[in-house]
This record gives sequence, structure tokens and C-alpha cells, in this order.
Amino acid sequence: MPETAKSLTFNDRIGIAFSKFQNRFFTPRFALFVFAVIFLAGATARIVAAPYSATQDMAQFWSFAQLFKEHGFDFYRYYNGYDPINPWQGWGYVYPPIWILILGVALAAVPGTMAGQFFVDTAWRIAEKAPIITADLAIGLMLFIAIPGSRWKKLFFSALWLLNPVAWYQSGVFGQFDAIAAAFLVGSLILLERGHDRWAFGVAALAVMTKQHTLIPVAFMMAATLRTMPWRRFAVNFAIFAGIAALFSVPFMVTGNILEYARAVVLPGQAPAYQEPLLYTFSGSGAAFTYLHDRYGWDTLSWFSYTIPVLVIAIIGGLVLTYLKRLSPLRAMLVGILLFIGLFYRINYQYLVIFIPLAILAMARTSYVSERIIALWLAIFPAVWLWYFNLSFWFTYLTPDHPEAISFFERIGLTHLTASDTVYLRIALAITVLCLAYTAFAFTRWKRPTNQLNPEEVKRQTAIQ
Repeated sequence: MPETAKSLTFNDRIGIAFSKFQNRFFTPRFALFVFAVIFLAGATARIVAAPYSATQDMAQFWSFAQLFKEHGFDFYRYYNGYDPINPWQGWGYVYPPIWILILGVALAAVPGTMAGQFFVDTAWRIAEKAPIITADLAIGLMLFIAIPGSRWKKLFFSALWLLNPVAWYQSGVFGQFDAIAAAFLVGSLILLERGHDRWAFGVAALAVMTKQHTLIPVAFMMAATLRTMPWRRFAVNFAIFAGIAALFSVPFMVTGNILEYARAVVLPGQAPAYQEPLLYTFSGSGAAFTYLHDRYGWDTLSWFSYTIPVLVIAIIGGLVLTYLKRLSPLRAMLVGILLFIGLFYRINYQYLVIFIPLAILAMARTSYVSERIIALWLAIFPAVWLWYFNLSFWFTYLTPDHPEAISFFERIGLTHLTASDTVYLRIALAITVLCLAYTAFAFTRWKRPTNQLNPEEVKRQTAIQ
């Protein structure tokens, strides 16, 4: 017999009222509206910061764009940074070709701009950051699309990227282009999971041709697909990957710059050395070796050279385990980049942008609480560094400068530069521990695959929504 209004308890009435409120207001359509608001807020924060901040990197990138404009595909002959036009002598272009092609387009959009050691034109700041911000925001959209479940779930996890201070800092303030490589990686993963494996391998090649260390997560993705993909199809896909890489590389090599191209793309940007200052060091081993030398006078320089064979052995072993343990492509990709971050002797802050969207995806899809916790820390912990750094520095360092930004960042605590190297050592070590912990658990504890979408599930969810 159904309950009458008089027989309902107070708690029953509250529950019914809340259910009605939830059904009326917390609808999928309202979740989409909230996502649009968050997306616009994230975009606004990045766009507003872009013209007011500038770094040495942006000045050096301007000089590389000028060299590319002058020399075209002969560019890598001048990659080492010793041309008179380079503001910072010896600071070379040590990247694959896609970024220089993007810089060339940016310079064509604002051909009369200038940059140097003490100034960066506002127009160049906008032109250089625009493709980075675009890729950054595209990651937020792709996360919303790729995360399974309700729109509220999609909203929550995509907001972890769109409102992430690290993503905002790298694209809107610092102007480093790792978000472009990250966008290609995430796009490749989504295409692979939706059955478009040939497109996935092609987009993966674009990631590698943007930032060469993305070859590691791409290789892990390939190892994961090798168990489930027919050999002949895998060979065709790999040929597509290699063909696109060659398409971007060969034009720069046929001009007689094969060795220069190899040095720029294959060799590390900096030989093993003490990582000074520790403020900008995010390698646990690099920070620890440098700290022991600076604080206690230990001669740890030779220790750096051991990190390379350790990393190589770890990558080879990881690839074998990925194949044998049948890791999902997402988990394999994340393990690959985390091994690099956790073991290489030189890690810059912008490198962390690569793994954050993958960690968010893993957190949204896993059924393991421990994986969710570690992935959450991977996604949010790198932002801690910003509260031990004077972020307003990049708004006043180069002209035109904007000292009015100082008071704003003071109010939110982003001008607290600490003199203690111990703080930066702890941050670097914590990131390393998180990276290696996730890797270890991925191979030993988390047996069930991540909840990835197949094409049939995608169609079903699309029909529902």
C-alpha cells in the first residue's frame, strides 16, 4: 500500500524534495552549461595573461622564427643558438620541426615584431602563445568527450584541467608549448580507443614531432596495442607513424643537415650537470645530486651519467611488462611518460604538462581507489610549486612590463619565493615518488583495465545524451 503524505517522516519529505530539486536543476543540459562557463573562464584566464607576461624562452623563440624565415628548411644548420640574432647565446633549438613551423606561422601573422634580452613585443607574446592556448583548451574539450559516464562526471574531471594552475601558467604566462604535444597524445589515445587506429598512429607521430620525449609514451601505447592488434595491421599503422615523422623530418635533412638535425632532436638538450638553480629543477635525482653537492660539498657530478642507462633499462623493461601484463593504452601511455619524469636527470616544469591530462583520464576511468588517489596527486600536486615562486616576475621581467600585476598575485599568494632549496628538493622528490609509485602499482597491483570506451559504447552514450 503506498504511503500517504501524512505517513511520510520528515526525513522522507527532505529526501523527496532534494530528489525533485536534483532532477529539476542538475540535468545533463545544466551540466553542459556549467562546463561552458568553466571553459570560458579558463580561456579568459589564459587569454588575459598572455599579452602581459613574457619570458626568455619567448624571446629566443622569436629569434628561431626569424632564422626559419631567413633560411627555411636549412634552419637546423643554425639550431645551436650562436647566431647574432639569438638573444641568449648558446641556447639552442633542441626540438623536432613542428614547433618551428608553428613559430614560422606566428611570425608571418606579426612580421614586424621584435624581441631581445630585455623586451618582447606584445604582438609576439600573443602570436606565440595563441597556438599553445588553443591546444591547452582543446585538451579540456577532449577530456570532456573521452571521460565515460554522466555529464557531471565529465564536467568535474575536465575542470581539473581547465582550472589547473599548471596548465594556465604554461600556456598563458610562460609560453612553453608542451600542451601542443599533450593535445596530440590525448587525441591519439581517444582515436585509438574509438577504433580509428590508423589516425591514432598518425596523430601520435605529430606528438613526437612536437616534443621528442613523447616517443616514450607512444612506444608504450604501441606495446599495449601489439597484443590485441593483428601484426599486419600494426605494421601498416607503424608505417603511417614512420611516414608522418619522415614527412616532417626529411625536408630539414636533405639540405645537408642530417647530423645537425640528429644532434638537435636525439641528444639531450643539456649534458649531465648540476641542476642550478634548484628552483627550476623537477627531477628527483637531479635535485638530490645537486643538493648534496651544494649543501654538503659532495662530488656527485659523475652520478648524473648513471641516470641515462637506468632510464633506458627501465623503459625496455617497462615495454616488455606492458606487453606481458596487457596494460591498457591509457595506463601504458601514462607509465611511459612517468618513467621519463621519474628517472631522467633534467626535468623542466613544462614537461609535467604531458602527464597531467593522462592522469586525469586514468583517475576518471579506474575502478581502483589507490589508482584514483595517486592519479589525483599527479594531477594537482605540481601546482604546489607555484605558491613557492614569485609568479609576478614574468609580468615585470621584460618590457613592456606590468607591475600592476604584483598586487593581484600578492593577494592570492603567488609571490612567495622561498630562499630554501630544501622546499624545491622536496617538491621534486615528491613528484618522483608519485611517478614511480604509479608505475610500480600499474605493473603489480592494478589488474583490471581502465574503463575505456569502444565505438559501440560511444554510439550508445551519444544516443542517450
